[in-house]
Amino acid sequence: MYSDKNIVNLLTSLLIAKGIKKAVVCPGSRNIPIISNLRTVKEIECISVIDERSAAFYALGVSLATGTPTIVCVTSGSAFLNTLPAIAEAHYRQVPIILISADRPQEWIERNDGQTMVQCGPTYGLFNSEVDVNDISNGEAENYSSLLINNALNAALRDNRGPVHINIHLHEPLFVFNKTSLPVKKDIEFLQAEKVLPYRAMEIIKDFILSERKIIVIGQLPYHDEEIDMIVKELKMYYIVMCEQLSTASAEPIDAIVDIFEDNSAIENIDMVLSFGNTLVSKNTKRYLRTKKISSLWEINDNGIIHDTFMSQTGIIDCSCKLFLKALLRLTKENYKEKQTEKTGNADNEISQDILKTHWDKAMTHIEMCIDDYVPVYSQMLAIRCFEQSLEDMEYESEVHYANSMEIRIGCLYSPHYIWCNRGVNGIEGSVSTAAGFSLTTSSMVFCITGDLSFFYDQNALWNNHLKGNFRVMILNNNCGGIFSQLKGLNIPDDIMKYVEGRHTATAKGICEQNDIGYMAVRDEEELRISMAHFLIEKTNRPIVLEVFTSPDDDRQAFVGLKKMIKSKF
Repeated sequence: MYSDKNIVNLLTSLLIAKGIKKAVVCPGSRNIPIISNLRTVKEIECISVIDERSAAFYALGVSLATGTPTIVCVTSGSAFLNTLPAIAEAHYRQVPIILISADRPQEWIERNDGQTMVQCGPTYGLFNSEVDVNDISNGEAENYSSLLINNALNAALRDNRGPVHINIHLHEPLFVFNKTSLPVKKDIEFLQAEKVLPYRAMEIIKDFILSERKIIVIGQLPYHDEEIDMIVKELKMYYIVMCEQLSTASAEPIDAIVDIFEDNSAIENIDMVLSFGNTLVSKNTKRYLRTKKISSLWEINDNGIIHDTFMSQTGIIDCSCKLFLKALLRLTKENYKEKQTEKTGNADNEISQDILKTHWDKAMTHIEMCIDDYVPVYSQMLAIRCFEQSLEDMEYESEVHYANSMEIRIGCLYSPHYIWCNRGVNGIEGSVSTAAGFSLTTSSMVFCITGDLSFFYDQNALWNNHLKGNFRVMILNNNCGGIFSQLKGLNIPDDIMKYVEGRHTATAKGICEQNDIGYMAVRDEEELRISMAHFLIEKTNRPIVLEVFTSPDDDRQAFVGLKKMIKSKF
């Protein structure tokens, strides 16, 4: 049976009509009519997560895995505020989440009644659409509510996707379930025409091809696209492509290359840059491009927002990354074939076109050799190196999530695959929950590589009975936020530094025991190699946590040692 609340039944009917398949639901009383309906319909699968902040990151992980909007349903009061870290992450990465919050009657807001606050509005522009709806009392109200909900759901489904918020005011009694069917309501369909590159964009591509010193930059993309992997791999034959594993598996350790690439005084000016995607992990790359004289820089995105990340922007092209890259590759190949058939040409010009890429390729070959040859001391770097090398030998399908801080930076050195990471806002919260949510929608093995602060901040991710044996977490525990000790120019007394680093003595053992999670601890290199095999191979019904204890001094030494090797041998 369905709720007697007309607005809840209308919402449920439209969710089904729009093809929404997954919902993460949180405990509460005001949202019971919504939970009951979601659990009753066969078209929507529900995942129960108790912690609201964790639940929203679970929904983020589900949306990343499926490429479709996921519901997160919470009760009234401050509950919806707990979802905002994940909503912010989804906003900046253009990932669709449908936040449905139950609310008290509008007439009782701001009147000192229990569990009430303004739930629609104080959200910092993080939602693509935000609607506030009341229960339905007549036909006109029903039509208007249908319009609002249709608009919100369509905003989550269009190309320029992101989170939406549907806030529903519900009167008591809440627990009457006497409707035998849902209303058949009009799904106001949203069709988005496929974009075609305008003539001016084609001219910009031709200008780029004919430029002498040119660079393609690709920041984080919302989803892994194997077709983009192949396109980028081919484009790298012709151009410098600055990208990380957060955009494509065809990536290189660009953060390391900038240290030696920028020392070449002959490469002071850059004629043209094409910029795609969102944020880059590499501060070095951003700093490098911001200090160069770039004659022309075009940003390509499908939301029309000018970011001017590198402080040289010429213009913006409203287009998807893939569509533009495909056109660039096609025209590049055509131009190359024309050059091959020409009997005459300006040889000097051809050499000048290649000088930037020639230096890049030489430096990249050197760096990749250094990374392969360098064996760090027992440290976080060694643990990630061991993990990535061992994972390559596995025959199963896998997806790897990295938490922010040093983990993602080291991961970008060693990973030969696409990396999932919450770089929209770069927060340490929610990394484990995002990976956990992802694991519930795939049969692949899902790994989460996280630091200690990030893990303990998000430990409720493991407080879940839905989790299966395909989810594995490696915690790099050096008892502090070690990245802060590597900040350039920071020189403060140790009694202050311990507050900056958040030093602690916590371990994950008890957390794993109380949540029926397999646990292994590692304290030296021999234990690491033995436990890594179990971590990757052992078949279980529940997740496994591998906690790697290291020294922050050794972690620092390992990272600095690689940088010194790269610079000294080039």
